Amino acid sequence: MDVLEDARQVLQDFLPPEMREIRGQLAAMNRRIDAIEKISRIRHESIVQRLELLQQPFAFEKRISNLEGKKRRSA
Repeated sequence: MDVLEDARQVLQDFLPPEMREIRGQLAAMNRRIDAIEKISRIRHESIVQRLELLQQPFAFEKRISNLEGKKRRSA
């Protein structure tokens, strides 16, 4: 039984510190992922705003041309 107890002791001495290190690494990775998600969200919102700004003139011109077409038909 000495060999079994020695093996248990080795595992108990080895695993907890390794597990703490792994938990620390995972926490750091989670923080980095959160930061990347935040940056991605900000960039996405910026792109959407730019696209909306680019789209506005075209929508306005389309509305004017529709109104002009209606005026021509009614005249």
